[in-house]
Amino acid sequence: MRNIVILAAFIFLFSCSGRKEHERQTFLIKGNQAFAKGQYEQALRYYNEAIGADSSFTVAYYNKALTQVKLEKPYDAIDTYSSLLEVDPNYSMAYYNRANLYLDVNQYFSALEDLNQLDKVWKDSALLYFGKGLAYTRLKRYDDAIEEFNQSVELGESNALALINLGNIYYYLNKFDTAQSLLQKGLTLDSTQANGYNTMGLIDTKKQDYELAKHNFDKALRLEPRNAWFLNNKGFVYLQQNQLDSAEYFINESIKIDPYNGWAYRNKGLWEIKNDNPAKALELLKRAYEMDGSIDNILIDLASTYHKMGENDKACDLLRNGKSEEVVNLKKAYCL
Repeated sequence: MRNIVILAAFIFLFSCSGRKEHERQTFLIKGNQAFAKGQYEQALRYYNEAIGADSSFTVAYYNKALTQVKLEKPYDAIDTYSSLLEVDPNYSMAYYNRANLYLDVNQYFSALEDLNQLDKVWKDSALLYFGKGLAYTRLKRYDDAIEEFNQSVELGESNALALINLGNIYYYLNKFDTAQSLLQKGLTLDSTQANGYNTMGLIDTKKQDYELAKHNFDKALRLEPRNAWFLNNKGFVYLQQNQLDSAEYFINESIKIDPYNGWAYRNKGLWEIKNDNPAKALELLKRAYEMDGSIDNILIDLASTYHKMGENDKACDLLRNGKSEEVVNLKKAYCL
């Protein structure tokens, strides 16, 4: 989901316009010209001048927010859309684009609030249901997400993206055959969707078909060579095959690109275990757990490493509230 980048323009008759009208329009035109040339800082200055000339000029607010997105200032853009909506509470594209930004900064309930504002005016738009599907997915409300994505597919727009996102959800639910079927349908419609190949690779990894997994991750990486998640996933496959040099390369590349991905630190910790360095592994696994406690098997990996380091008390503290069969078995082994 992305902000829809359509620069707004404002047409007026010079014979009927006053000085204020002429001034704000001049700044808007200059801002749009700078934006078209990729001169975003300059465009931002012109849009601010236009707003200074007329604080109710919604077109300038809208284009200013688009410029702030280009400058990678999502919070500033959110504030600008909020200012626009104070002037015009019915500006539907502002709600949609602000919802998109809320998703980017992990404010999922706020995104849903904005999308709900569009229920009446966008009730026949696949974009609305697609956006809600993304928000519900991030909130792990998978049944709601499936319903929204199915509605998006039925409306006949962005079918490929909706199908791939449905496939992702069924992957999260461990319904791999259904996930693969949906992903294949989505990729048939649009073979440029890298996330589809990535999820196919994840399913292959779960099925321990590591060569096919690497094949799918390679397809994803051909489309997005610097995607940290894809690189990390390929590194994990090499790790499972005990090809440690290749595993280290891909995991390290992933961390260089995105140093905030707990899954990559989990994989680097597993790499250290295979290299018989439990102390370093413990440091990395603790970091991964602090970043994201929902990482696959992180409790097991971390508790096992505490045990290997002779720190059974810490292992037992970690396992205390776990209920999976593997956790229960470890508690029996370490804590009784």
